Amino acid sequence: MQHLRRTFLAWLGVAGLVGASLAPVPAAAQSAGWQQGPGAILDNTYIGFVDQPSANASVPMGGFTVSGWFVDQQAQGWAGADQVQVFQGTMDGGGKLLATGLVAQNRPDVAGATGNPFWAASGFSAAIPVDAMSIGTQTLSVYVHTAGKGWWFKQVQLNVTSQAAPPSVAAPAPAAAPSGAALPIIAIEKPKDGEQLNTHSGDYQIIGYALDKNAPSTVGVAGSGIDRVEVYIDAERDNGGTLLGDADLGFSDSAPASQYGDQFASAGWRLTFKPTNFHANTHLLYAYAHSAYSGKEDLAVRYFSIHE
Repeated sequence: MQHLRRTFLAWLGVAGLVGASLAPVPAAAQSAGWQQGPGAILDNTYIGFVDQPSANASVPMGGFTVSGWFVDQQAQGWAGADQVQVFQGTMDGGGKLLATGLVAQNRPDVAGATGNPFWAASGFSAAIPVDAMSIGTQTLSVYVHTAGKGWWFKQVQLNVTSQAAPPSVAAPAPAAAPSGAALPIIAIEKPKDGEQLNTHSGDYQIIGYALDKNAPSTVGVAGSGIDRVEVYIDAERDNGGTLLGDADLGFSDSAPASQYGDQFASAGWRLTFKPTNFHANTHLLYAYAHSAYSGKEDLAVRYFSIHE
């Protein structure tokens, strides 16, 4: 890690001389300023930047893209971010959610600056809808979620105008999935089918794995190709199911490694919930995995029961 930091600082000195006018902002142009958000714990080991929009830029009320990069320098095998959200104001201060974006986007300049190939997938982006923001001087807050370490954010001051977004800054259409891309793979390993959970046993950890077997090893959390796993109970997501939460990703799991290769040795996911919050009855779990490589999603279902 010390070697990577020396490489990064050396690159920073060069970038400061030759990269001032480049867009987007070069990977090493700025690294400080990520602040603690909801659930933030442990040390601030983060570097990254909001490339677009730049500080004090004039932007339309909506129809523009927020983009940049983020790295947790303690992350092993990936860049460390599993979610990104953009707010007008702050997440825990009555702010307005403007967009939920994508992480694990391609940033080869970050990999080049740090000497870490896994950090090539450190980019993020989010499309702000038309008319989403209020006119005037506004604070844009970009929140990045890290597995096990909560939300961290960086802010940009903007001048929001009433003019329509010109074509050059309009939110781009979503990129097409790679030709012939297959669905991601997701499995629920615990609970087992028909397992009985006791309400008196306290918290229960749901365990599984998720991967995109076609994804490059630098895409997704820990090279899995996956950037998000959502778990619902009792019904499907779009049919009234109750969200248990977004799973933590990047756990070691021998099952996907043995079946799909060593790239997926850390394709495991975990989510803890309280059975006491639900009635004693039979239940269904629905786990959705989203591929950072193809943008596709697939679903695993598990039957279990809760008893007194």
